[in-house]
Amino acid sequence: MKKYFEATLVARGKKVVQNFTANDRGHAMNMAQAAGMVVNVKEVPMPLNKQVELLKDEIILRFFNGPVKPQEWIVAMRQMGVMLAAGISLSDALAESANATQDKRGKDILLKALEDVEAGFSLSSSLQKSAAQVGNITMALVTLGEKTGTLAESMLKLADMIEELRDNQAKVKKAVRTPMITLVAMAIAFVVLIMVVVPKFKSMFDRLKADLPMPTKALIACEYFFTNYWMLGLAIIFGVSYSHRWAMEKRPTYRLNFDRQIMKVYLIGSLMTLGFFGRFMLIFSQLIKSGIPLTEAMGTAAGTIENTFVKKKLAEAAHGIGQGKQLSAALDETELFEPMVLQMIRSGESSGELDTMLGRIADYYRMRFNNLVDNFSALLEPILLAFIGGLVLFIALGIMLPMWDISSAAMGRKK
Repeated sequence: MKKYFEATLVARGKKVVQNFTANDRGHAMNMAQAAGMVVNVKEVPMPLNKQVELLKDEIILRFFNGPVKPQEWIVAMRQMGVMLAAGISLSDALAESANATQDKRGKDILLKALEDVEAGFSLSSSLQKSAAQVGNITMALVTLGEKTGTLAESMLKLADMIEELRDNQAKVKKAVRTPMITLVAMAIAFVVLIMVVVPKFKSMFDRLKADLPMPTKALIACEYFFTNYWMLGLAIIFGVSYSHRWAMEKRPTYRLNFDRQIMKVYLIGSLMTLGFFGRFMLIFSQLIKSGIPLTEAMGTAAGTIENTFVKKKLAEAAHGIGQGKQLSAALDETELFEPMVLQMIRSGESSGELDTMLGRIADYYRMRFNNLVDNFSALLEPILLAFIGGLVLFIALGIMLPMWDISSAAMGRKK
């Protein structure tokens, strides 16, 4: 639940009072620091009109306001980067990018950011309000650019990273398209067979009063369920889906366990792990190269990872670094990274070229990710064939076994 805070601060040589909506006092303090020198921050009752506005925003966010379109955001960020590099002010760059953006969500976010920047807020504090739409990578790169004074370079790098992420998502979708089509076709064929073919055999078996084998009984049970309880089945599917989504948002322990287990799933876990570790190492290397302290750099880079289990492990590693541990030792304790990666980090620490080595690790993860995507269909093929073969065998046994028994019994009577 969002809270309401009143901050007293000094901005442009004047003492002013501003209100912030934030998750906690620390979050409000960060937002206030972006607007000026903080004197005091305290929680105050939220006005009724603000409560109504937050409720409306939450409803819109949940049902209508998804992420910005990647292509439009790529163009906007690249345009801002080019304009800032040419010496154009941030306000003018935001205005031009907003006017050129076709995506309504992106345009609204940029126009709101323009208002906040002209009011004295930083770009990162403004975009924080729309973090769910712009993504964690945007927040990390914008924060990096503001801290190091290289916002133009960060915007161009951000555009490249989002473009690469979009291309990777397209590769994954292309790789899983054929297996998904095959599975859907098999599911439709199975349902049609259950609903059309099995009832005819069932009536024949009932007339003959045959002793049915287990596969046939299972087929008949499936037909009975699809005929009489298909609405219950749909309700169960929707109920489980909604419960999972609710628990992911409201139950941190459930999400933590789910994120830990999803990393163990064949192929899917590897794709996710290679993808977010590659992004983490790339942003981490850029932060360190820019002179950001190691602990702060790790916290910012870890913010780009959606997996709460990995994020928790990296937070523990950052805490260990703050207590004096080396980066390689702290990451080793997380048990997330393979020995070769840890050895490369140790080499970077000893040679004084940690940022360069982290960049090479990012390239290594990118190479493995691309190889996995390119071979995804081939790696999934044995499982797919086993599933299809098992389904066909189950249907064949369910239909042919009783027919074989009836035919054998008939031949026995003739003899």
